[in-house]
Amino acid sequence: MHTKIWDNFTRIYHMSQLILLALLWYSGEQGDFDNHFIYGYLLLSLLIARISWGIFGSETSKFSHFLKSPIAVWHWLKKVHTPVAGHNPVAGYMVVALIILLSIQLFSGLFATDDVLAEGPLLYYVSDDLAESLDSLHRRNFDWLLALIALHAIAAFLHSFKADNVVRTILTGKSKELPPTAIQFKSSLIPLAIWFCMFGLFAYLWLGDTL
Repeated sequence: MHTKIWDNFTRIYHMSQLILLALLWYSGEQGDFDNHFIYGYLLLSLLIARISWGIFGSETSKFSHFLKSPIAVWHWLKKVHTPVAGHNPVAGYMVVALIILLSIQLFSGLFATDDVLAEGPLLYYVSDDLAESLDSLHRRNFDWLLALIALHAIAAFLHSFKADNVVRTILTGKSKELPPTAIQFKSSLIPLAIWFCMFGLFAYLWLGDTL
């Protein structure tokens, strides 16, 4: 019997985040900055929705559910990776680290420029020196973000072999390693609405005639 542990939005977030990051990398490499900014605003809107959902969303999506003290993490590790509903205590810290690096990437991108055609919407609100520093951060931080994503993926695959199948759980939102448990889920329409409303706002403010 499979136990549902994640709502639909959390699954959509995981998969959409990876797809949008891939599109951002590709469009940046190809110099397709019109689409690069569209993908960036989509991902920024998604991140805002995820952070909001981490505060008032479904039980297993809340930061308060999976962010544990270092002592709790140590106890969990000593129990040979006991399956838990949602993110385990170690993965909880990884989620926060990914959100921080992703926030840095998206925020710095608002000030980025290629000195030819592409300009972030907030470029002229800061000094040239600060804009140059943020642009440099935007380029370097992406490598850090990729490294952290790779580490996260490797850990997920290894954990899938040693304990509960994390990869399957990400794709299905369900786990067969856990007994039936009462988890409070809220409608995924709420964060999806936040996502699309935020993207609509960014499109209105910054994309102009691009769409």
